[in-house]
Amino acid sequence: MIKISSEERYKQIIKREMAKLKKAVKLKVFTCKKGQSNGSQIRECMDCGQFMSLLRVYEESSNGMLKIEELCIDDNPELAKRYDISRVPTILFLDDNGKELIRYLAAPQAGEIQPFIQTVFAFAGAGNYYEATIKQNLDRIPPSTIKVMITNMCPYCPQVVSVANLFALAGNGKIRTVIVDIMANQDIGQYYDAAGVPYTVINEKPAISGMVGPNEILKALIGGNIRVQY
Repeated sequence: MIKISSEERYKQIIKREMAKLKKAVKLKVFTCKKGQSNGSQIRECMDCGQFMSLLRVYEESSNGMLKIEELCIDDNPELAKRYDISRVPTILFLDDNGKELIRYLAAPQAGEIQPFIQTVFAFAGAGNYYEATIKQNLDRIPPSTIKVMITNMCPYCPQVVSVANLFALAGNGKIRTVIVDIMANQDIGQYYDAAGVPYTVINEKPAISGMVGPNEILKALIGGNIRVQY
């Protein structure tokens, strides 16, 4: 009997799941590399190496359906300027017209991997639980940005991230989500006075601290206590 290591079993599970992708997905991941005396390069971002290794496992298991385009901001200044990239890592989900739908100022790990992969699948055309409700209310939603402050160890953050990302993917370009790891971007957390996570800021209005559900986010997008259509 051939024994399979836990790592190999994990890769088999990933390969089985990635085979379910319905269409090709391409993500832009901005990092920063520093040249070494021996000619090699290492990523300056502490979290980038581990996260990129994980992304490559998913990419290699996807039968070519997931493409990860890693871009060093120093080697690609024009692209960095075009997409307003000043922090690494930055992960971009762009629609077919190049419009940004989701931005991660984070390297999703631990509990944040699940909503990240869920977002990849929804981006590839998998079912989006909130799509019908968002489309029914879309004419009442102004161009909006949902910022969700997280940490990778927060037990409630993945649920809020999942809702925000699925809203963005259902919003026909009217809703943009920014996921911010405030441990890696402490200045952003301080700017918004995010004493705890999850911490959600919608269109730069007063933040919602703690766990927030889809109804609350949708009402904040529409404005006030306007009745949500289902």
